[in-house]
Amino acid sequence: MLKKLMTSCFFATVVLSAIADDSTFVFSYAGDDYEIWGKGKSEIYDAAIRIQDPSLVGKKITALRAVINAYEDIEDTSLWLSKELTLEKVGSVKVTVPDVCSFEVSPEKISLPGSDDSYGQLSATLPDPYVITEEGIYVGYSLTVPTAEKGMPLSNKQQYPLLLSPCNNPNSLYLRPSKDFLKWMAYNSKLAAAAMIYVTIEGELSEYSVGLTSLASAFAPVDKEFNINAVITTPGAKDVSSIGYTYTIGSNSFERTLEFDSPIPSNFINSTSVDIPISPVSELGEYSLELTINKVNGMDNENSKATASCALTVLPFVPKHRPMLEEFTGTWCGWCTRGFIALENLSELYGDDVVLAAYHDGDAMQAPGFPVGDVKSLGFPSSMLNRGPSVDPYYANSNDDFGMKNAVKASMDIHVPADIQVNAYWGNEDKTVIKIQSTATFFEDKSNAGYKVGYLLINNGLSGKGAGWIQSNYYSTQAAQYDGTGLEILTTWPSKVSGLTFNDVVVETDGLMGVDGAVPSDIAFNIPYASEFSYDIASNSVIQDKDKLYVAAFIINPDGTILNSNKAHVEGFTAVKALESEVREVSEEYFNLSGTRVAAPSQGIFVRVAKMSDGSIRTSKIALP
Repeated sequence: MLKKLMTSCFFATVVLSAIADDSTFVFSYAGDDYEIWGKGKSEIYDAAIRIQDPSLVGKKITALRAVINAYEDIEDTSLWLSKELTLEKVGSVKVTVPDVCSFEVSPEKISLPGSDDSYGQLSATLPDPYVITEEGIYVGYSLTVPTAEKGMPLSNKQQYPLLLSPCNNPNSLYLRPSKDFLKWMAYNSKLAAAAMIYVTIEGELSEYSVGLTSLASAFAPVDKEFNINAVITTPGAKDVSSIGYTYTIGSNSFERTLEFDSPIPSNFINSTSVDIPISPVSELGEYSLELTINKVNGMDNENSKATASCALTVLPFVPKHRPMLEEFTGTWCGWCTRGFIALENLSELYGDDVVLAAYHDGDAMQAPGFPVGDVKSLGFPSSMLNRGPSVDPYYANSNDDFGMKNAVKASMDIHVPADIQVNAYWGNEDKTVIKIQSTATFFEDKSNAGYKVGYLLINNGLSGKGAGWIQSNYYSTQAAQYDGTGLEILTTWPSKVSGLTFNDVVVETDGLMGVDGAVPSDIAFNIPYASEFSYDIASNSVIQDKDKLYVAAFIINPDGTILNSNKAHVEGFTAVKALESEVREVSEEYFNLSGTRVAAPSQGIFVRVAKMSDGSIRTSKIALP
């Protein structure tokens, strides 16, 4: 269990940039805030961090220090260094056995700025400095909370003997409570926190040092400059105001410089994400891009890990990734009001860049033929983003905020190798038949691809009277609990809400699981695959305002997840042709089936790419005799 302590500052002199002299500094993942942590039991606690940075190789560890919550009523306290986190059985208990050195130390009672409480400190000076190697080193401590005397409870310090500091570095926290973990666990991903361990290191820092951790694979538009996202580290003594870099794409090499708007501070602990400009590539296709950061502030980069590579795909255009969020709800469900709020907020935030679909079950808005399959097992409210795992429609995987907003945005930022376009129009004057045309374009060659195209019909602006339209609301008596959560408005609504207008309601589910044959088994790079679908809504009693009908079309992966999606308003059956007549072609290009642009196509099969006056791109396959 982790309990938050509010502090204004913490050991301002013990930060990474604190240099005691020209050749000594203190390394720590801990920041200014701290939290107490423990399992509430009598057991052995082991905690560690890992130091593994190329800039620290060859430097010497001279002293160790750890700050903990408990300063008394604990036993067997030690500080240690180890190349591996190894457990061995001693008697009936497994204990950590360091393979480099270990020091038995007694906790010292200390006070911390910003707190009236007292805490513990473990410290040790190494008799022989330890030289850091490329393999890295674990730095940790161990303590034991003894069994309480019969009838006596553990103190708060014993229940929560550790102090942790908020941090996102994966090397910042390894834990092993003996009664709960059978082995050591990398635990930063669970707690987003660091062990409060401080390591004194001897050795001069490189002045100009930028490490290149990774490059993100990218899709780029042909003949246009684009950015590659890079994760860099800045462990040098100097803040970084610019980098010089070289890169190769295929057999071509380039050299450029990037000036940052604000210098990136010197920092061993956290990495920084930056967008690195790349010059236009004139030929379609798939490439390997290798990039090296060779200059820092105009000086030679002294970091040995300054090169990374990634896959690059150059396309006629970069498809926009529109996530699809499907929600399962009902007016009888008192907690489903948070799903209602979530979809309304997402629509306002992202508009047509996200496809929203609300399946109502057991109320006046339940679509014909729904539920399809075993959707009730998902629970209410629940949702699927791109048909991934079931998550809460408001929180997503978060505990206390509008996590779905971040989940949708993160999904938007993921490049996908496919685009889907859709238009829909009335097939008759009675507006009982909807005709749908969709085109899926893939930027890959694949045999037995297994893709499908799915469809849904969605209606906005639904409202009504009667029991099936009255939304239950369990938040009406929860004002104190949900203050500051973003759901406060629900606490002002009554327990039974009348007069709501429901949007993004699924009113036809034919096509929900995909249409066979919409995409061929074997697909080719940049070839559009058109398909048609239709809805007969003559007997559909759920639909209300036909001017607020939309069709969602989406590419379904072989594993059932959604690759990309789009939506279109249902237009009048003369409106589509009128709209198309207003758009004119402004340029054309031809590519062979290998993706190479050709100036004048002759005999063979080619892809024609036409740029339109509205900014859209239309592709077609042609065969020349």
